[in-house]
This record gives sequence, structure tokens and C-alpha cells, in this order.
Amino acid sequence: MRRWLLGALVTLLGACSERGPAPDPAPSPAADPEPTPVAVSIPAPEPETVPASASTPRSVCPPEMALIDQRFCIDRWEATTVAEDGKAHSPYLAVTHEKVSAESRPGVVPQAYISMEEADLACKRGGKRLCTTAQWVDACMGVTKPKRRFPYGATEQPGSCNAHQGGAHPLMALHNGRRPTDSWNMNDARINQLGSTLAPTAAFEGCVTPEGVHDLVGNLLEWTRGSRPLLMGGHYLDARVNGDGCSYVTERHNETYHDFTTGFRCCHELEAAALEREPAVLPASVSRPAPNPMRSFSDPGAPLPPKPAPPPYEPADAACPTDMELVDGKRCLVPEQHCLRWLEVPGQAPGRACAEFAAPTRCQGATQSMRYCIDRYEYTPKGWDLPLVNVSWGEAQNVCRAMDKRICREEEWEFACEGPEALPYPYGYVRDGNACNHDREDLFDPRAKLRDQRVAGDSLPRCKSPFGVFNLVGNVDEWTSRESRQPPWRSILRGGWWLTGRNRCRAATESHSEIYAGSQTSFRCCKASRK
Repeated sequence: MRRWLLGALVTLLGACSERGPAPDPAPSPAADPEPTPVAVSIPAPEPETVPASASTPRSVCPPEMALIDQRFCIDRWEATTVAEDGKAHSPYLAVTHEKVSAESRPGVVPQAYISMEEADLACKRGGKRLCTTAQWVDACMGVTKPKRRFPYGATEQPGSCNAHQGGAHPLMALHNGRRPTDSWNMNDARINQLGSTLAPTAAFEGCVTPEGVHDLVGNLLEWTRGSRPLLMGGHYLDARVNGDGCSYVTERHNETYHDFTTGFRCCHELEAAALEREPAVLPASVSRPAPNPMRSFSDPGAPLPPKPAPPPYEPADAACPTDMELVDGKRCLVPEQHCLRWLEVPGQAPGRACAEFAAPTRCQGATQSMRYCIDRYEYTPKGWDLPLVNVSWGEAQNVCRAMDKRICREEEWEFACEGPEALPYPYGYVRDGNACNHDREDLFDPRAKLRDQRVAGDSLPRCKSPFGVFNLVGNVDEWTSRESRQPPWRSILRGGWWLTGRNRCRAATESHSEIYAGSQTSFRCCKASRK
């Protein structure tokens, strides 16, 4: 497979995760006794075959993949995994830091119990990439109008896909009518070995697209990479609660989450040169736009902008460079912030965000004298209107160093946001989604793609902290450092982004490692003042 892919002219494009606002990490293991080990039997691999309905020539996509819209190839079957020694990894056991490669074959039990991070790595080891959300949707719905609601057509055909299995939930069957939701039990190897649960690939013959892609709906949720980690298509218990068929989306889990329902398949895009070498299949009139030369919201795989030069000091003896503000004062270490009323968000229970805090904030502990410089705005490359996103903590650190700066420590970012009064919001005590860019609705477009709702750094004059620093809450998530943590977990995201969430000065997300990058991840820099 690797040799074929190297011979074919394909581009291996990765999509970024919208590893977006970090959801709550997976729950801690419960005190239930360790489940009895299960003897796992894995069906022997069958010869690779291509459905008779498929017309994609081998010269464009390998036989285990289907061509979609003359743009990319997608696995026909949900992925199974193979260990480094060539032996099949059990589809009933979690993939945790094991170097497995993805394969796509009919008639085998697909891999569940896998996180988005591990799925992406498995695809890469197989010479492919985890499908982006847009690729997955195009494969399931089709690219021409009218779009399909289900892989096979516009109207649901009950029983065509492995979905809506009746009877007791498998966890209840294993736990005498209880349904534990802790991480340990959600990854119990016994679950998908029960009757009427996970089916081998292509077992449901009616659950196939006209291009020959099987089981996009039902069987297992499938990880995709887009502006944030998403699970698509539903699973054998449900393909309806979070959308019908191809529109089914689960967005509440982060990239490290896994349970008995999480699976995946791989994709790869074709280079323009490969298309031109197949005139019988793809006419010469087919054109492809040139790739974006620099990384952007919609092109997370592009390179970073050129390294910036250090900004000047004006006057020459100024405490901070021209693009930075001086932060000088005493920071309250333990503020008392009491919420008077909670923000009402349609479809969400109260308690997610505070609408108004009691004023003033009372400092319950000691104070800390601080003096340093911080960027006035989020990092925006020269010539750009919007802040850079899809950037990891390590990349942000390198950009800051190129300007003779560094990533802000989280306490520096926090003090620059709240000021000496320890304000809950940079603009005061009452939450205002018009003052700063947060509490936005309509996050996703009809294709389950995140809407870009960033704004320019100087477009919201009221979103300014007591020190004159803009957009510290909302707009984009900002990388900071926690010096008490060890690599690769020094990375802390502060401020939240344009959705409703942790958009205040004291909230943080610490569940993303230094290599994570998403469509909302950005940064600003700090440095020591000169006097």
C-alpha cells in the first residue's frame, strides 16, 4: 500500500482539528471492578475487492478507496488497524499510544475505542490522512444538488444501515440495568462483542453510496478533522439524535476522547499533476485552484507566514516596543468573584457563563507586583486583517522569539486582562457579547463546517482592558505558558473564542498539548520591560 501511494502522485493533506474550545476531558475511571479479560477473535483478512458499482480506476485511487468529485479518495470501508509487526490490533481494545497503521477492508470488524489523535496517526502511517469534515460530508451527501440525506438517497430506508439497534443498551446488559458513563466502562472490550452491536464492514449491503463507500451512517461514529474534532454519521445505537443520517454530528468531545462508538476512515487528496496524467478519467479542462501560500482559517496545512522582524522602540528609550503595552501594577492572587445572574443560552442549562458579577471584586489574598510588556493585539501577520489561527503552542513560541519576545505566562495574560481591580471581564462586571467578540451563534454552516467569525484586532474599541490591551476575551483562543507544568503540557489556552463559553479573564483550558492547533488557536507575545 505504501509503495503504491508513493508511486501515485497524491498530496497528503492534513486538516486541522477545530480542536476548538476544549471540551471537558473524558471522565475519570469509576471504582467498578476491572472487567474480565475477553478472548478476542478477529476475522481473517479477505482479499481486497472493489464493488461492481465502483468505476474508479486503480490509477487514480487505490482499490480500497473511492474517488469523490475528482478531488480526493476516501476509504470504502471503516478502518481497521494493524500493529508494527503486521498483526491485526484488536478492534475491541483501545488504541493508546500504540503505533498502529490504518487499513480498509471488507468483511472485518472495524476499529473502535480510538481517539482522533490516534486515528490521525494511524492514517498517516498508512500513507493517508484522516478525512476532513468537508470530505466526509461530500462523500456521504454527494456534491451535486439535490444532496442526499442518507448515503443511498434522500429518504431513510430502515434497516439499510447498522443504526437504531433495539433492546437494552449494551452497558446496561453488562451492568445489571445500570448505565455507567465513566471512561473505564465506556471502553469495556466486551461491549462491541455483544449481539446486535458492531458489525463487520459492508455487512449492511444497502448502506453504500453510489461511489461504493460503505457504512458512512451507523455502525461507528467517524472522526473527522476540520475547524474542531467532530464525530460524524452516528453509530449502531443511534444515527438520529444529533442529526439525520449524513447530517449527524457529535461535537462535545476533544481529540483525546475514545469509547466503544468511536471509529474512523482515511482520505487523501490528488495532486493536480496526477489528474492531468489521467485524461481518460479527468478531462484536461478540470482545473484546481492554487493552494494558499500561507496558513489560514480554511487552509491549516499551509506554512506559517514569513518570520516577522522585531518591532522598533519609539522613543528609543521607551519601556516597550511600539506594538506593545506596558503592564505595571499589583495583581490580586485570590479574587472573590460572585455571579449574580447566569447567562441564558438556548438549549443549554444555566451555569455555563455568568451574565453579571457582583462589583467590586474583593481580593482575598496577597498581591503580586508585576511589570512587563504585552502585545496590544492578537498576532496578525503583516498585510492581514485577522489574527493568525491554526497555530500550535510551539509555533507561537517560535514566532514570538523571532520578534525578540516570548509566549506570555498565564498570570501575565490574566493581569493584562483584569487589571488591578481583578475585573471578571476586561470591560467590567456585566457580560457583553457586543463589546468583545463572543457569544456568537450559528457556529456551523449547512455542511457542518465551522464559520469563521474572527474580527480585526482594532474593530472592537470597547474590548479593551484597563492596560489598553484589546481582545483578550473572545475572538480567538490565546496560547499561554504555565511554568509549573512539564513538556508537552506547558500550553494553556486563555480567553475563549467567539462562541459562548469561558470568555472571561480567569478561565482557562489546559487539556491541549503543545502540538495542538485548531481554527480558533492563536496567541500574543510578552517580554520584559526595559525600565
